[in-house]
Amino acid sequence: MDRCLNREAALERVRTKAGQTEEKLSQLYKWKSKMEQKFELSEKTRQEFEQRTEEAEKALRGKEDEVKDLKKKLRQAKEDAVNEYRDSEALLKELGGSFLQGFDDALRQIKKAYPELDVSMISVSDQDQTSALPVASDNTEDLFGDEAAQGDGESAMPKEIPVADAKKVD
Repeated sequence: MDRCLNREAALERVRTKAGQTEEKLSQLYKWKSKMEQKFELSEKTRQEFEQRTEEAEKALRGKEDEVKDLKKKLRQAKEDAVNEYRDSEALLKELGGSFLQGFDDALRQIKKAYPELDVSMISVSDQDQTSALPVASDNTEDLFGDEAAQGDGESAMPKEIPVADAKKVD
């Protein structure tokens, strides 16, 4: 009978252990189910995040292209504005005014350097008489280089006119 009692006690321990194992297994199945749901949710969130990131990158590339196009248009508009101003009447009038100021300044310097010289006949009385015209070249070497033509050929001083000697004028 002792054997039976030992076997029944062992059987009871095994049954208790089996009950505990089944309970743990049931908890593990529940835990596994929750973890699978969390994994699916995190996987879905990751996919949505990747999709949004890709859409944001596409939008960013589109905006970068738009910025490049706008910069090109801005540069072109600046160039057009500069070219338009170069050919405008306002610039020509401004240049004519500067020419007249320079001319008057040159006459004052001549009168100061040569007080005996009569320069009353030399004048530019009206700004409209100035011949400020737009220049086709942007390169100043074309305008002021050694090979550049000075004057219009008519108003330039001829080279064969002798310079008055200050001692003879006395």
